[in-house]
Amino acid sequence: RHRIEHLEYAAPGTAGRMARLGVTASMQPVHADPAIFANWAAQIGDDRVARAFAWSEYDEAGALLAFSTDAPTAPYEALANMYVAATRASALVPGVPAVDPTQALPLERAIAHATRDAAASIGDGSWRGRIAVGYAADFVVLDADPFAGDPALLLGTRISQTVIAGRTVYES
Repeated sequence: RHRIEHLEYAAPGTAGRMARLGVTASMQPVHADPAIFANWAAQIGDDRVARAFAWSEYDEAGALLAFSTDAPTAPYEALANMYVAATRASALVPGVPAVDPTQALPLERAIAHATRDAAASIGDGSWRGRIAVGYAADFVVLDADPFAGDPALLLGTRISQTVIAGRTVYES
């Protein structure tokens, strides 16, 4: 699939055009962390900052939105990335105010963009990115339920087990 990588800013109407054309919007929530946002904002300019990381716009337009961690260049693991996506608050520095929380996504949508939609964005959506019969059986087991309360729980949640193609490859 065609994709625009690191799509952090786009003009109004872009999300709808990308949905119609089948172009993937690939974004990394880590770059929207409020603790480092000022550096990003200084690079793009004040007149465009209000449209930064418009995740809900792409979600609502039906564009394929693929989240990733930007590893190994970015400072976060996947769960902290999901925290930023679901809150627009900082995973790096607790207490830093959220940047444009109206663009935050419900945690279940953020996880879908990081799994199902990321797999679809590279052509693997028919066999990877979901837990379903006939799919690859790639998943992690967490030591806490990320949906049990405050999204901040994600920051202390640890991976207990990693399964790839049905085989355990990591166990704590």
